[in-house]
Amino acid sequence: MPRPYAVSFTVSDALWMTTVGDETPLVRKRHRGRLRAYGRQVWAEAKEEGAGFTNRFVMLVTVGGRRESPVLACETLKPLIDAGTDMGLWPDDDPAHRAMTCYLRDPRPLPGGRATINIWVIPLAAGEDPLVRLLRCVPGARAAAVHVEIPDREWLTSNMKGTDAERKRRQTAIMRRAKAAWGDKAMGADMAVVCSVGYPDPHYLGDPDNVAESLTAVLGVGVAERLIPPVPQLVAFRIDPRGSEPHTHNLTLICLTCPPEMRWCSALLGA
Repeated sequence: MPRPYAVSFTVSDALWMTTVGDETPLVRKRHRGRLRAYGRQVWAEAKEEGAGFTNRFVMLVTVGGRRESPVLACETLKPLIDAGTDMGLWPDDDPAHRAMTCYLRDPRPLPGGRATINIWVIPLAAGEDPLVRLLRCVPGARAAAVHVEIPDREWLTSNMKGTDAERKRRQTAIMRRAKAAWGDKAMGADMAVVCSVGYPDPHYLGDPDNVAESLTAVLGVGVAERLIPPVPQLVAFRIDPRGSEPHTHNLTLICLTCPPEMRWCSALLGA
C-alpha cells in the first residue's frame, strides 16, 4: 500500500474563497483557474519528492491563518484537489476514491495576508471503512447522532446559483429543521463531527463537501443552543451509502467527544 504524505499550499487573501463569499461567478472562475494552475505546480513537486499514486484515501486538511471555520475553505480547496487529479495522483476525487475528507484548524500563527492549507493523503486498504478508522481514534468517546432530512426546495450546496435571498431562505429552513434534531444533545467544548450525506440516488458520487453551507446551518443551531463549540476540533464529510428518500437529502451527523489536546493527524495516520 502507498505511504501517506503531506503537501502544503500558501494562498493569498486575494485568492481565498469561502462557501459563503460574495464574489461574482466570473471572479470565482478566475480564482479557481489560478488556484488550479498553482496547485498543479505544488503537486508536481510532491511527485518529484516521492508522492505516489493512491487509489482510495482519506484526505486530512488543516487550514491556518483564517478566523472562520475550516469547513468554509471548501471553495478554495476544490481547485487544489482538482489539480492533484490533473497530475495523476489519484484516478478521480469523487467519493469512490476520496472516501472521506476531514477539516481541522491549524492553530499556528501566520503573517497577515495569506493562509496555509496542508493536505495529508492517507491511503486506505481495500474495503477499509474510513469512518471505522476515525472512530478507532477516539475509543470510549461519547457519541450522539443528529439526523436532518431536507427536501429539494430547501437543499443548499455551493454549486447552486441562487440569489442571496434564496440562499438565506434555504439556510433558515434548514436551521428550523435542525433545531428539533438537536434536542438536548450537549457535546461539551471538545468534540468532532462526521457528516454523512445521503442522496436520493445511492449510487450518486457527488462531492459531499459541497454541502458545507447546509452543514454550517445545522451546526449553527447547535452553537446557538450551546450544545457544541463554534469550531469543532474536526469536521469530516462522507457519502452515506444508505442514500435518502426521493426528493430529499439527508445529513446525518455523528458527534463525538474528544480529549482536549487530541492530535488528529497522528491518530488518523496511526489508526
